[in-house]
Amino acid sequence: MEMQGDQKKLSALFIGQRSALIRMLSRVVGCASQAEDLAQETYLKVAKALYSRPIEHLHPFLYQTAQYLAFDHLRSMRSKRRFECQLAQSVVVEVPTSAPGPECQAQGQQQLQQFQQVLGTLPTRQQQILVLHKLHGLSQGDIAQRLQVSLSTVEKDLRNALNACAKAIDLP
Repeated sequence: MEMQGDQKKLSALFIGQRSALIRMLSRVVGCASQAEDLAQETYLKVAKALYSRPIEHLHPFLYQTAQYLAFDHLRSMRSKRRFECQLAQSVVVEVPTSAPGPECQAQGQQQLQQFQQVLGTLPTRQQQILVLHKLHGLSQGDIAQRLQVSLSTVEKDLRNALNACAKAIDLP
C-alpha cells in the first residue's frame, strides 16, 4: 500500500514540477525537445527507484536524478562528436604532390584544385584550423591555444571543414 502512495506522490510532484524541470534540463543540454525526453526518463528512473526502496526527500531526488541524466547525455554527445570528428578526419583527402605518370598527376592536380576551391569557401577560422591541423600537424589542443578558442570550437570547425572537403569530392 505504501508503494502506491509513493508513486502517487511522485506523479503529483512530477506534474507540478514538470515545466521547471524541463527548463532546468533545457539550460543544461541546450535543447528543449531533448530536455522533455530527459524529464520523462527522470520520471521513469525515480519511479523505478521508488519501487525498490522508499525515498525520504523525493523533490531533491527528482532534480538530482534529472541532473545526472543531463550530464550523462552531455558526456555521451561529447564522446559521439569526438568519434565523428575522428571518422571525418579519416576521409579527408591529402593534398597530393607530384606523382608518377600523367594520369595520376592530372588527378592529383584536379584534387588540389578542388581542395583549394573548397578551402576558399570556408570561413577564415575553419581554413586556419584545417591548414594548421592537416598541413602543419598541430594537435587540436595546440590549435585552440594558438587561436585562443575553446577545444570544442576547434573540434566543431575542423569537423565542418572536413565535411565540406568530403562533400566536394563526393565521398559517401
